[in-house]
Amino acid sequence: MIIVERKLPIVISVPHGGLMVPQPLRKKCLVTNHDILMDSDTWSQHLYHYKDDVEKYIFTNIARIVVDMNRDKQDTPPGNPDGVVKMLTVSGKQVWNSTNGRLTQSETNQLFLKYYDRYHYKLGAAAIDPKVVLGIDCHTMLDVGPATKSAHWEKRPMFCISNGGSRTGHFLGGLQVTAPAELLQKLKILIESTFSHISTDGLPLVEINNPFKGGYITRFHGTRGRIPWIQIEINRKMYLPASNLTSIHPTEVDLLRMRDIKNRLYHVFSSLVDDYPTTRKTAQ
Repeated sequence: MIIVERKLPIVISVPHGGLMVPQPLRKKCLVTNHDILMDSDTWSQHLYHYKDDVEKYIFTNIARIVVDMNRDKQDTPPGNPDGVVKMLTVSGKQVWNSTNGRLTQSETNQLFLKYYDRYHYKLGAAAIDPKVVLGIDCHTMLDVGPATKSAHWEKRPMFCISNGGSRTGHFLGGLQVTAPAELLQKLKILIESTFSHISTDGLPLVEINNPFKGGYITRFHGTRGRIPWIQIEINRKMYLPASNLTSIHPTEVDLLRMRDIKNRLYHVFSSLVDDYPTTRKTAQ
């Protein structure tokens, strides 16, 4: 835990750290606990555990592989096997033992009612709290992934921060940005200063809107509410001991490594909101 004199005036969202499969669905779930962990934002519930350090901390125990809080409710299989409810893991494994490989509409509706709707209600309610000036949706990313608009795979930066805009955070045309470009540029500078000790193998330490431009949570809440929203992705290379984990639980060494990142990020967020104390979102 970080010892602080005040809670930061932000809402922290951690939508992909849960590992729980609801009891009624366990018998038809084909994937292992290890599969569930690797398909989630692995250990993000530890990496971003700011429950006592910010005004609003929103986390779900439900596994991403069951229902994905960062997808639109209309984004469903079979059109998208990696939609709001999944058919396949990121490695291509079938998730559910059913005739069509999918959950029933009744099962899906129950997941929406019990988990998805409640999560987004909490986000909306947190954003109208007068003590809150900024929303941050927190994720982790694989070290290597598919390049944008390419079949090739590429190494990724240590941090990706997103508002749905250009590589400088400015309005790109089409969708509204979810936070001012100046806010992202300041965040980039703060991260670069605070994590300057990190080896990047020649890659940028921080990228804006690359390789990710933000997901459904920041797009939905960041273009409708009174506060700006930023998505942050941390490269798992910074804290995972290996890509092939032998245990779903972090060791004490792993926890210490994540705690150091968490504490450094706390000070980054603190400096960010001190420089931008208002909730103004004029960023285009």
